[in-house]
Amino acid sequence: MIAMRRTREGDARVYEPSPQDIRRACEQIQGTWSPRERAKRYRGPWAAWWFPPIIQLSGLFEAIHEEQADCLPYC
Repeated sequence: MIAMRRTREGDARVYEPSPQDIRRACEQIQGTWSPRERAKRYRGPWAAWWFPPIIQLSGLFEAIHEEQADCLPYC
């Protein structure tokens, strides 16, 4: 069953899928994938542990400043 909830205004209804609805839809979509598509999308068991690298903004600003200092006046 599709879960619906009312908005704060009360008149409009919004689709709000349950985790089971989401899982079922994902399985249905993934069922259409070819082996090649499945291999392309596979990220392995470590995919959930990936985080983007952390950078220091000061280092970024210094790099930009150095690049601009090496440039001609109208680069």
